[in-house]
Amino acid sequence: MRLSLSKLKIVVIAALLLLAGLAWLVLRAFPVSEVGLRRSACLIDGRVCVCLVSGKDTVELMADSVHQEGVWINRHWWWPSCDGRVLTVGQTSDVKPMNLSAICDSIESLLHRKETERKELKYYLRSHGIIDEGYTQIAAYATRQGKMTDSLRRKLTVLQKISRKDGTGKKSKGKAPRFVLRGKYVVSWYNSNNELHHVECEPVVSQLTGKAFPLILHTRRSFKPWGVYAVRNVPWGAARHRKIVTVRIVPAERRLPYHSIIVTGNYWQGHDHDIPELFAVEGAPVFTKHGRFIGIIRGKEVMQ
Repeated sequence: MRLSLSKLKIVVIAALLLLAGLAWLVLRAFPVSEVGLRRSACLIDGRVCVCLVSGKDTVELMADSVHQEGVWINRHWWWPSCDGRVLTVGQTSDVKPMNLSAICDSIESLLHRKETERKELKYYLRSHGIIDEGYTQIAAYATRQGKMTDSLRRKLTVLQKISRKDGTGKKSKGKAPRFVLRGKYVVSWYNSNNELHHVECEPVVSQLTGKAFPLILHTRRSFKPWGVYAVRNVPWGAARHRKIVTVRIVPAERRLPYHSIIVTGNYWQGHDHDIPELFAVEGAPVFTKHGRFIGIIRGKEVMQ
């Protein structure tokens, strides 16, 4: 009798655990509410550099600023697993890998022009006898140009070093010079009191492919801020829905109940959407009209 009661307890406990698990999965599968939709979007600001890497040497060839949107996202749909993960659009670059000697020649030519300009500025400052407002402005400009010239000279020295190594044929396998994208980002969001907050992300290194790609950023210390909502990618997807909504975060100086605008549109199975360009911000999250997360905006596509 006691054995039967023990078995019954085990069965009851297992059944309760199973029901609790099923209830949890059902709750996790619920779509996003309007408040959650607004709090899922965030701003991404940063700087992306095209770099040449060879062993321990890294040379920044060009850089561009980034200002777009992103969305807080869970790693697993069935568990709160954001941990500071932000999904956005990875940057592309029109720069194609070039011959090292051509890069060195181009920078050497630019350095020659900078050196000439530096000498002319030094001559002007030395011969100008009156220290007025114009003199002060030109002196400040000469200082900035001098720092740029010194930086360019150091860059050329490293590139020439890499070029010599590459030309000797002594480099070991797997260490050939390569072009990469290095990104440093800051994520910004509005809390429940409409206060703007910022957090830095871990640096990101990606291949120079020339194509846009989904990019996952990780906040430093890998934490999800209080008051934001992390979306979920459910396994059954939502590709057949035609009516969609997206979130456009508005500037901080605008006085609105929320610092975001929900915009409606249509979505077709070829990844195309018809949301106006003003509201179709790069990296902005896209949901079905029922609140299921689909992907992020990339131009006229919905990137999944």
